[in-house]
Amino acid sequence: MSALFNINFRREAYLKEVARARRRLVTLGVWVAYFGVVAVAMGLYGLNCMSLSRRVTQLQRQTASMQKNQTSRAQWQIPATEVGRIETYLANPRRWRDRMTRLVALLPDNAKVTSVASNPNNQTGPGSQDRLVVTGQLRVPAHQDRMAGVTNFVSTLRRDSLFASTYKNVRLSSTRIVEANTTEFVIECQ
Repeated sequence: MSALFNINFRREAYLKEVARARRRLVTLGVWVAYFGVVAVAMGLYGLNCMSLSRRVTQLQRQTASMQKNQTSRAQWQIPATEVGRIETYLANPRRWRDRMTRLVALLPDNAKVTSVASNPNNQTGPGSQDRLVVTGQLRVPAHQDRMAGVTNFVSTLRRDSLFASTYKNVRLSSTRIVEANTTEFVIECQ
């Protein structure tokens, strides 16, 4: 006699055991993740504490050093050339504001400035620190000469009292035709 099917009487106990094992695994995973996050947070707090204590130690050393040298600070003299350089840096923001407002006032109605760079090559010479590079676009009607508007703007900058007093050389560095009636220009003021 052959059996057509088998009845597994232990299946219900097996399913209960699998469900219990799954619950234990999920619970264990949640606890491991929780303690992992806590360990990472505590580690970051520890690194922050170490960095802060190093910084405090450094500031205490600097304070002690300055207190030791407090008597010699009264004898410290600044050279006249350095005082002059400090004065030019102090007055520089005011001058740049005046230059920019004047540039906007002199700009033709059909032109726009796309970028302004001060000392774009980061040169350290005295003449190059006030170097100004103005990039813009000039839109002219189809029947007018494109270069005439750009050269008129450059000559206006040369004749202006503020730009003439600040820059000895105002020149048109390059031009490029962007569209049929738009010319891109680069003006260097040194």
